[in-house]
Amino acid sequence: MHQGQDRQEYTVTSDPEAVSRVRASLLRTLPIAAWAGVGGAAVIAAAMVLLLTALGPGASRLWALMFAWPVALLLYDARRRFTALRRLKRTWAVKDVSPVALRLSPEGLRCTIDAAPDPVVLPWSAIARVRVTGQGVSTVRVDLIPGVSAATPGVSGLDQPEARMRTHRTRKGRTRLRFVIYALREPLGDIDQALGHFSNGRVGVR
Repeated sequence: MHQGQDRQEYTVTSDPEAVSRVRASLLRTLPIAAWAGVGGAAVIAAAMVLLLTALGPGASRLWALMFAWPVALLLYDARRRFTALRRLKRTWAVKDVSPVALRLSPEGLRCTIDAAPDPVVLPWSAIARVRVTGQGVSTVRVDLIPGVSAATPGVSGLDQPEARMRTHRTRKGRTRLRFVIYALREPLGDIDQALGHFSNGRVGVR
């Protein structure tokens, strides 16, 4: 952070060791979740075969359909999880843990999503409001102006799969980017002041 009224940048930092621990935990648990889906699909498929065998040739095809859709759903979800895991491993193999979680400047907000290869950059003109809550595992919520997308001038990184997974529509129809900061180091009051300073009072912590 550059001090004084003419400060040009403010950085929100996290603990790299905490981020490293989260990475290690995810690399242990994500494969388990993916294989659990495969195992669930196998169990349902086996049950379907046993049931159809017991019912004989005259069994209704509806039984097969009743079992087939959850099998397909579980396998699709498992495939999605394995794809995300492979991408995550590739990203983390070349991306060091960054201590900078957010960077605020007159141009806008730069968000570091650890799972994404590149940061998400948003000009202030694209942001409706920002909320940062919590001091340990902190949640950042960025509401975008209606109509803002990855193709909006000045916006970058919003089209990454990891960013798309963290965006959703609110009840008011806005698009919201939501992600976490581990072991936030700056006081929320300081972040609030910086947000207000660089956004001309439009956004803040609360």
